[in-house]
Amino acid sequence: MITLAGTLACNQPSPPPGADESTGAVTTIDDDATSSADEDGDESDTGVEPDTGDESDTGAEPDTGAEPDTDSGGEGQGELELGDFEGVIYPLADGATWTYAKLTTQGQFLGDEIVTASEIEWDDEPAWMLSDNPNGDGEWTESVIIRDEELTARVHKEIQTMSATMSIVDYDPGFLRANDEWLDAEVGDEEEFLYERTETDGEGDNEETEPRGHVYTVMAVNEPVEVPAGTFDCVKVMRVRSAGGKVGEIVYFWYAEGVGKIREERPADTRVEELVSVQLPGGVNLP
Repeated sequence: MITLAGTLACNQPSPPPGADESTGAVTTIDDDATSSADEDGDESDTGVEPDTGDESDTGAEPDTGAEPDTDSGGEGQGELELGDFEGVIYPLADGATWTYAKLTTQGQFLGDEIVTASEIEWDDEPAWMLSDNPNGDGEWTESVIIRDEELTARVHKEIQTMSATMSIVDYDPGFLRANDEWLDAEVGDEEEFLYERTETDGEGDNEETEPRGHVYTVMAVNEPVEVPAGTFDCVKVMRVRSAGGKVGEIVYFWYAEGVGKIREERPADTRVEELVSVQLPGGVNLP
């Protein structure tokens, strides 16, 4: 079993944004892009974060003015049947699909991202492969996600094209995507997770390793968020890069129990993702 560890501190101030730092990576791939499902998707387009350092945009929360029908969501849909995923903030199942609309923070539509999950084995343990659709350059991301009790993390990522693997990244012990304990957290709860990121080219050569870390802060609980898939009662989490390149970079996530990521906002990139639909075997199917 891969063991993930973090440090939790309640009601502590979050670290201030810092200066952008060059990582000297083999490619410009960043790990935080979420291929929506993989929030790991590290970044929306291909799970790759753009290298911008502007953090002046704080990423204001949407004023939806709408109240969810139930604790877990679905405007106009009544109480959701969460099935196998009650108490889970990052549900994973073989054959699951999430579709996200990619937008600018001004609301301009940039395209859809479709993320699919396949159950696999990784180091002789159950895991899931999250794959997104090709971007405009014909590249897509394949990420390996593992669960360790209440924690969900990415441990491996590859950038693929039809002709070759472009880069390979490993995370030891893992890059945290979500923590089920956020569902019961209080506003201000914080935890820091550290890991080592190793990247090579598509042939496994030109290895570069860098220590990385993020601080995760619960910003809101039971916050109604309206997206194309409906209105959901969400936990809002702010993630701040605390170690490695781009220290101080901020990303906001909104999660709903049994559904997964509802919204993601990257102020430095002026980009937003919003859930359009989800098909989760053993769980919800929306809209």
